[in-house]
Amino acid sequence: MNGLVLVSPALSPQGGSPDISPIPWMMTLPSIVAANYERQGKLTNENMGEVIDYTRSEYAVDLMKGNSDPAATPRLVKKVTELTGLDPTFVKQSGGRLETQAFLREEFRETGKLGSRYDPNVTAYDPFPYNPTQETQDPILLSIIAPTTTAMVDFVTRTVGWKTDASYNALSFDVNRMWDNSGRNGAFSGSASATDLRVAVATDPKLRVVIAHGWADLSCPFMGSVLTVSQIPPMGDPTRVQVHEYPGGTCTMRGRLGSLALRKDVMEMVSKH
Repeated sequence: MNGLVLVSPALSPQGGSPDISPIPWMMTLPSIVAANYERQGKLTNENMGEVIDYTRSEYAVDLMKGNSDPAATPRLVKKVTELTGLDPTFVKQSGGRLETQAFLREEFRETGKLGSRYDPNVTAYDPFPYNPTQETQDPILLSIIAPTTTAMVDFVTRTVGWKTDASYNALSFDVNRMWDNSGRNGAFSGSASATDLRVAVATDPKLRVVIAHGWADLSCPFMGSVLTVSQIPPMGDPTRVQVHEYPGGTCTMRGRLGSLALRKDVMEMVSKH
């Protein structure tokens, strides 16, 4: 195999405890900022490059300092507030550590809506806005279950020709609960996948990999792949494994320009062989 295209992979480093490790917060902050920048028309590679640099430097350092430096938390709270456009009180109460579901409720609270973890700029009204926790399903999942179920039933019964009286479940939490998400020695599967990727690139010197993410994806944040790939040795050509980001969220290169950009990056990889 000469080339791989991984779209919205959960290629995350071992995050460790969010009480101590800065990595869980480092993975999500850039995507939250990207969603804000996209709404403002400021989402560019240059602007996001500055966000990534901040996340890997001052943000990580201030998180690690914690209370050992009285100025650390106020400093990062001020910067995170500027980058995300969120309410300063919310950011202060979060200590600059933005938990995904709390953020998605806070982001559009004044309109009574929820953002999606797959793309925060896709929203739906929250039927239980005064509950302490989110009581409804993700806005994107709510909107796609009916059409995907209809499409799959049509495909299975008409195109494939398999007749059955059984129900088709587009999303089954029973199946999800039974899925084995552990990797080697009980490690999270994303870490096991990153190990497999390292070994594959080392084994085949011709293998090239394009990892594609939506900037605003909070389900599989691009920063997880950025942090992971930056730890993979060059192994001859450091450009063999590349992370590319596009407007939108999970598996969504929003609009024609995003799709064309992804195609360009894939075709550039193909041209190397």
